[in-house]
Amino acid sequence: WIPGLDPPYNISIVELPEQVGLRLTTSVVGCAPEDVEIGMPVRVTFESYDDVWLPFFRPDPNGLS
Repeated sequence: WIPGLDPPYNISIVELPEQVGLRLTTSVVGCAPEDVEIGMPVRVTFESYDDVWLPFFRPDPNGLS
């Protein structure tokens, strides 16, 4: 749907700890699809595609699950 945004996609629902109940449908980047787990701590990262910045999440080894 966006040129340069190539599969595989780790489509995930991420809940922000700062606001319980707020969930984003997004993609987990920076790891293999089989490494994504429920409760996995992640950190937001933004990637630019043309004039749009998209939020993605990557594993956060220092985070709390």
